[in-house]
Amino acid sequence: MTAGTQAGRARLTIAVLTKNESANIVDCLKSVDGADEIVLVDDFSDDATLEKARPFGAKILRRRLDSFAEQRNFALSAAAGDWIFFLDADERFSPGLMAEARRHIEANPGRAGSVRRKNFAFGRRHRFGPLKPDRVPRLFPAGSVRWEGRIHERPIFEGPAQPLRGWLIHLTYRDFDHYLKKQHRYAAAWAEEAAGRGQTAGPLTAVIRAALGFAKMLCLNLGLLGGPLCWALCFLHAGYTLTKYLKLHEINEKK
Repeated sequence: MTAGTQAGRARLTIAVLTKNESANIVDCLKSVDGADEIVLVDDFSDDATLEKARPFGAKILRRRLDSFAEQRNFALSAAAGDWIFFLDADERFSPGLMAEARRHIEANPGRAGSVRRKNFAFGRRHRFGPLKPDRVPRLFPAGSVRWEGRIHERPIFEGPAQPLRGWLIHLTYRDFDHYLKKQHRYAAAWAEEAAGRGQTAGPLTAVIRAALGFAKMLCLNLGLLGGPLCWALCFLHAGYTLTKYLKLHEINEKK
């Protein structure tokens, strides 16, 4: 983090959510050298996450996670910057992305910015299928965005977002145990949220959605080009889709 802010320059806050991110937090925060402020909202980590974050001058706030959207909104309310960049602990700025964010702030006042993510999992980069590169809106003028959704939260803002050059390095699943646990947790949270909206589903819906999800990953996301590991991830994505709709059906049946 910079020692000071140049007169007249817009202040940039980096907002990061953490929960036991000791393995990731140092490289994450190193990558945002040049930010004016780091706001770190921690879900009561019981590892060394906070101890490792303190030397970076992060403003550390602790809040029990109820939804990722509310956690991000809380970070937003604590940010002092004129602009906020939302960064996950398992992401890093690529070289040059900070300078590109500054350029965007000067050239596009009031307009959100999006950035491309390169996804890494199971020891390799993925170019096709469920983990193909994606583009996510992350840079916002203060007061211009709010987040919604318990899981797979989404920013609500006036768009479209301006694409930034550079990218985020996204170090997602470490191994298949990590993948399966995370997908199970996400499927359960999605089903509860969907049921809360009054959505219903039966077993046939679950099967159809899973089949469509598999076809999308294999064909539209070019999973066919990714080799055996990518094909397996397409199958697992179908299984995740099947699970979340069956969990929704289970909740419906209990009402």
